[in-house]
Amino acid sequence: MKPGTFTLTLLDIPDIDRGVGLAILMQTPGGATWLYDTGTGYPEGEGWQADCNTGRDQIAPFLRAHGLEALDGIIISHAHYDHFGGLLWLADQVEIKQLVDTGYQFTGERDDHYSTELADYDRLRERFRTAGRYTAALAGEMLSLDPELQVEVIAPPAGFFQPDASIDRADWNPAAHYMLNTNSLMLRIRHGETVFLLPGDIEKDDQTKHLLATVPPEQLKCDVLFAPGHGLHTAPEFPAIAHPQVTLVSLFERWIGSCSACDGFAAMGSEVFVTGVDGDVTVTSDGEGYTVTSARSDRRVSARSSR
Repeated sequence: MKPGTFTLTLLDIPDIDRGVGLAILMQTPGGATWLYDTGTGYPEGEGWQADCNTGRDQIAPFLRAHGLEALDGIIISHAHYDHFGGLLWLADQVEIKQLVDTGYQFTGERDDHYSTELADYDRLRERFRTAGRYTAALAGEMLSLDPELQVEVIAPPAGFFQPDASIDRADWNPAAHYMLNTNSLMLRIRHGETVFLLPGDIEKDDQTKHLLATVPPEQLKCDVLFAPGHGLHTAPEFPAIAHPQVTLVSLFERWIGSCSACDGFAAMGSEVFVTGVDGDVTVTSDGEGYTVTSARSDRRVSARSSR
């Protein structure tokens, strides 16, 4: 990594026919290493479903390859196994100096799967809280990742977004699932003139009913967008408001036909990268412009910041 640059690497999460997964490795201009989400890890017996854990299989090798023995911090957008599962392994294997999340706790009805998932994350959070290495962050607060970065929490608000009975949810999407997505920790990161938006998994209808209705449009404009909800859930209004030059999507190749972000953002001129096709995707910013490279497809985009 070149000194003074800000590098974000979106990992290509393996398709184990469970979840989708998101993990973004961030190397700051001052040399700190942070993660936004930690990818997939579904506990199964004494191991992991499909013998897959992103923390063990992708993040740890990345750290070793860069000579890193510790993480300055991990930001978890929400408590689903395909976003925090890697932390279940990392927490026992790697020094992690800080855990940041929204502090959201779902208290409604849940089945055995969601009860186990939520309890597993609650134990992780409490472990970091007890060690004095935990921070809860909500809209309007700033995170100190690096002096050269302005990192603002965009959502959720204090009090969190609440269920909206006017939204028709699919049977497979109970409140124990969609309310965590709705209240994902959303970041806006500015490095010089370059702006990145990391919205977590907020779903299409919640983007319209909650996010776009409460957040000023200028806070959603960005140069590089990590598509919300793996690109599967995009409000029709979102592309024109965010208007990114580049859109990065963590999604399996077999689901590209359902990727509303691929169509919506491409239609307004955004260059769209999808991990299932492009592999790991890396963005390197010098504060004035940035370059996007893909590991598998050899695609490359260089642009000047537009903000």
